[in-house]
Amino acid sequence: MKKIKLLFVAFAIFLGGCANKIEIEEAGFVLVIGLDKPVEGEGLVVTFQLADPAAGSPGSQPSNQQEERTITIQAPDLITAKYLLNASETRKINFFHTKAMIVGEEFARSKEFLPLISTLARDPEVRRDMYMIVSKERAEDYLRSNKPAFETSPHKFYDFMSRRWETIAMVPPSTYHQFLTETEEDAGLSLSIYSTGIKGEAKNTLNEDNILSGQLDKKGGTPTQMIGGGVFKNGKMIDTFTGEEIRLTSVLTGGKKPQQMRFSFPDPLDETYRVVGNARNISTKVRVDVSEPSPTIQVDVWMSITILSIPSAINYVEDIHKQEILDEHLQERYEEISKKFIKKTQELGGEPFKWYLAGRKHFLTLDSYKDYDWMKSYPDADVDVRFHIKLDQFGKHLRPRSLEKIRD
Repeated sequence: MKKIKLLFVAFAIFLGGCANKIEIEEAGFVLVIGLDKPVEGEGLVVTFQLADPAAGSPGSQPSNQQEERTITIQAPDLITAKYLLNASETRKINFFHTKAMIVGEEFARSKEFLPLISTLARDPEVRRDMYMIVSKERAEDYLRSNKPAFETSPHKFYDFMSRRWETIAMVPPSTYHQFLTETEEDAGLSLSIYSTGIKGEAKNTLNEDNILSGQLDKKGGTPTQMIGGGVFKNGKMIDTFTGEEIRLTSVLTGGKKPQQMRFSFPDPLDETYRVVGNARNISTKVRVDVSEPSPTIQVDVWMSITILSIPSAINYVEDIHKQEILDEHLQERYEEISKKFIKKTQELGGEPFKWYLAGRKHFLTLDSYKDYDWMKSYPDADVDVRFHIKLDQFGKHLRPRSLEKIRD
């Protein structure tokens, strides 16, 4: 008899997890969340992009079945909206597979943004590693207009795009968790990915990365663009950074760097042409002196640059003197644009480089660090940036072709 009781207890322990089981066809997996400020009234306009697990399943439904559904609802907050959705929809909504959170710029710039966004962390289903993206237009319009050219499911689009972000480095690494922690630290600016599906006036600039989303002259393919970043201070969006400024942020920040960073710059010996380079092996060292009321910051950046294209046909490969000119030109150019960008961050009243981490270790107690108040001290900081550039390769072609001989 005792053995039978023990057997029943064992069954109860191992099979107890089946009590909350749910069939796959009953679940509503939210892939992307959109958040907007209501046109009228208070609360939040929430847009859900839900996956249809049965779409594309062999023998169940037609192969052209849409893999996602976009539904918009107005509610006091996101958690309430999840349950209100079941007033009309049959699926049990969950956030276990949510890949990205899209926030309309108007809502991100409002005072209601931080209180409403921070409450999501209490829900155990909300993933803190979901990407945080600010859309120039309303998030509802953004999600309905984004039709990826090569992916049929939104989660694949954001998954593949995140891998491209690591190589182009024109958007910041931005997640919901990063935004919360950086806001709570109250020591600098927080960045989010900036995107839009609205094609604006193309910005015809020779600096190909000095643009924002919507300014890239592009026809066909996926309608949305992701270039630049939204700038947050104290949990409220205050400005935007271009793709070039986001790249500078990643270069001037210690820690993980882009694997490679392709860019163009004016040819120092013939400015009618632009040289194309690829920056690799980037490393940054930050030294901070907090002995005075205003900090002194020394930033040294090392990088190796491979020259990929020389349209002017100037022979830099075999002329050491010309290589020195090219090297000095790159160093001066990076230092000049870095100083302008740092000046801009000081005018905004915060820094996105996390230099406060290097300064914080010089304080014996947390109270002394708080009394120093890095956010207020940084605008008056004395910042010196130096670039140490090494030209390591010039591509596979040894010497440029002679245009004069070709014309002759």
